[in-house]
Amino acid sequence: MFSAIAPRYDFLNRLLSVGFDRYWRKSAIDLLAPRSGDHILDVATGTGDMILEIISRGLPDVRVVGVDFSRRMLELGRRKIRPRDCNQTVSFHLGNGENLPLADMSFECATCAFGVRNYANVKLGLREMHRVLKPGGRVVILEFSMPANSILRRVYNWYFGLVLPKVGNLISGHGEAYSYLPESVMEFPDQNEFANWVKEAGFENVVCRELTFGIVSLHYGCKGNNA
Repeated sequence: MFSAIAPRYDFLNRLLSVGFDRYWRKSAIDLLAPRSGDHILDVATGTGDMILEIISRGLPDVRVVGVDFSRRMLELGRRKIRPRDCNQTVSFHLGNGENLPLADMSFECATCAFGVRNYANVKLGLREMHRVLKPGGRVVILEFSMPANSILRRVYNWYFGLVLPKVGNLISGHGEAYSYLPESVMEFPDQNEFANWVKEAGFENVVCRELTFGIVSLHYGCKGNNA
């Protein structure tokens, strides 16, 4: 499904979010606060938009690894990165977020934007991110969430349930994918429950920050120095 929608994925992200997806990713990397020399993992990297945001910061000696289970998404990501002349600092790998093909304690930071919702076992995916982080490492997860305001929630449900699938199907030609999106959002735990899942995975100092009236949320945590 993800491979089928890959060619139109970026365009639809911009269109269906009315351009807010760029702001959300920028906010996620602001919260992550990468530093010079960090080794950063982007799980469910898709076409590499989070990676582009990271390298746009111009931090010296930063290395970024993107992992995704869709080969076609990764191919598009490599094409987007190529003009940036950063092949020495960015690499893409085919892999599953629930069984990362990476060594323990090998990254200072981990990110995941709109990806954990797609895991078969979300809690396992969170534990995998914890495993590959070094002690003191930080994680930021950007995901859709449900607005607390009842009026906004009704508008949100109308848009996600009716408008988004029709527009997504019209442009991508893949109706299943853009019906799956609202279904997966509705089934995902709310902000407080998901924050508890992040804590259960072993992360400390967990905080949740809502963006755009709670349409999306940022979840931050860090791995204890004794973990």
